[in-house]
Amino acid sequence: MTRPRLALALGPLAAALFIAVATFEAFTRPAFDLTRHAISMLSLGDRGWVMAADFVVSGILVIALATGLRGARAGRPGAVAGPVLTAVFGVGLILAGIFPAPAGLGFPAGTPQDLQPVMTTTAIMHSVAFNIAFTSLIAATFVYGRAYGRDRARAWQIASIAVGVALPVLIVAGMAVLIPTGVAFYAAAVLAWLWLAAVALEHAKRVPPAGQAGAEAREAASALRV
Repeated sequence: MTRPRLALALGPLAAALFIAVATFEAFTRPAFDLTRHAISMLSLGDRGWVMAADFVVSGILVIALATGLRGARAGRPGAVAGPVLTAVFGVGLILAGIFPAPAGLGFPAGTPQDLQPVMTTTAIMHSVAFNIAFTSLIAATFVYGRAYGRDRARAWQIASIAVGVALPVLIVAGMAVLIPTGVAFYAAAVLAWLWLAAVALEHAKRVPPAGQAGAEAREAASALRV
């Protein structure tokens, strides 16, 4: 497997890891209520290190994925902006793992139900990380949507733009409590990860296997000698 293909394979891995851990923790942590609590709050409490590690490891994998996307799109539209925005999304995830969300609304267990989250410096940094991650990923959906349009891949173009529209709608709806906050944020996270995994798999098809890549390189070198 070539290095770009290996890096691209990390996209689905990161998506599966993040969604699996977040879902398991959301339904097994005492006092956690998905209708009230954002999944980032799972980084709090005795078992909070699990979700914090999930953020950090997933972020590292996404940054590695960005290098694969750069290689797969070399010479094509979005070859720089798309991978850079993807890498920034990874950085936001790492920061969200380092700086946990504030406690409140009955979580972690023992926290008063009526306690509103207090925006300490750590909480503010988590909020900044959240904005960095989702803003960059939303921007990436439109960058890739435009690139897919120029590639004449209409289905991928439409899907990417649709995700780019749906993500801020879900986030705003959650903040305005038009949809239960935790549910809206969870849905946005799952949608974002599924899109990113799909884009990684689609780009993996553009990268030739190691043997084929080597043969093409040898043919090119032979042609130059001739």
